[in-house]
Amino acid sequence: MKNYIKKITLALLLSLFTLPSWAQFEEMQLSPQAKISLITCSSGPELYAIFGHSAVRVNDPASGLDIIFNYGTFDFNEPNFYLKFARGKLRYKLSVAYFRDFVYSYSMDNRSVYEQELNLTEAEKQKYWAFLTNNYLPANRFYLYDFFFDNCATRIRDGLEATFPNQLAFNISQFDKDYSFRNLIDLYLGPQPWGDFGIDLALGARIDQEATPYQYMFLPEYLSKGFANATLAQGGQPKPLTLERRVIFERDPIPMEAGWFTPQLLLWAFLLVTVALTVADFVKRRRSRVFDMVLFFLMGLLGIVLLLLWFATDHQATAYNFNLLWAVPTHAVVAFFLGRQVLREWVRKYMLVTAILAAVVLIGWPLWPQLYHAAFLPLVVALALRAAYTVWFSKKATAVVTNQSVEQKI
Repeated sequence: MKNYIKKITLALLLSLFTLPSWAQFEEMQLSPQAKISLITCSSGPELYAIFGHSAVRVNDPASGLDIIFNYGTFDFNEPNFYLKFARGKLRYKLSVAYFRDFVYSYSMDNRSVYEQELNLTEAEKQKYWAFLTNNYLPANRFYLYDFFFDNCATRIRDGLEATFPNQLAFNISQFDKDYSFRNLIDLYLGPQPWGDFGIDLALGARIDQEATPYQYMFLPEYLSKGFANATLAQGGQPKPLTLERRVIFERDPIPMEAGWFTPQLLLWAFLLVTVALTVADFVKRRRSRVFDMVLFFLMGLLGIVLLLLWFATDHQATAYNFNLLWAVPTHAVVAFFLGRQVLREWVRKYMLVTAILAAVVLIGWPLWPQLYHAAFLPLVVALALRAAYTVWFSKKATAVVTNQSVEQKI
């Protein structure tokens, strides 16, 4: 409850301190003393803050202007807000706020704030200022957010490249560590095991492609490093894009630990329960039908969600999700037929295919184009075990019923 109140407070603060309109910037010229900087905010302990944040500061002491351009905001009053968010159709926007209030909101959240002043001439500053204010026009400020390819960090990088075409060079070969997009976000998700689990469930094989060093800059900290090594051509000669990074606010040390209750612990415990239940079923010559119905119904519901994320949304990262090999949507329907003592022939064949498919997933675990979360392993084993046992027991039950029928006839 405390974290929820803090998030609401921060959202309200940013809303209250957001500047009202573009009109105050119309035809405004920066003075020679003006500075434009990249602002980088550190990770926070919550999932929404774990990847950090980027923004642009414009500080002009001559006019008293000290504001932040922030591409990471959206309007809670947007019609059908939650539906649009789920479908990947929510429009994010460029907002402008007073810098002191921006820093205050991040200091309240105990997140560090760093500044890298851009090494621009007076004319270059005015040119980039014109780009930012034009981007802030009501007709231009909204965009469809994409976490990996169009976010608060990439918008800043792309804006500078649009302002100074063919003049920027990012000297970032040192980034090249053969990371995929999933590998990159995993660097931040250690303290968030449940967030990591959910992300690996929902996001498909597209984020397992190897990212180029240039693409690393979708993450604010890599954008900061990219700017630190970048050059801007001036009169045919390259100059450093930024000056030294300085600290605006340094957070207090905070624990960034995962805690003991993790998806791996839960699902390995679940597998132990499944194994124990299956052994008991075998000894007593029974099948725990309610358990099977619930298990396969839940897996089917999960599969339906994953399928909708792939085909019913605009999220690029949720496409080609190989988790659908074990979270099969049709499980939700077949589950209702698992309550019978003697299964129908087609249900038995379906469960046989399910067991084989789960075995294929396990055998090919390291070979799939999508990196599976480690916690999926015991879950897939549990599905394979119950599907295989269902097929075996159903054959036994069918044989018993057949024998009884024969005896009755005799």
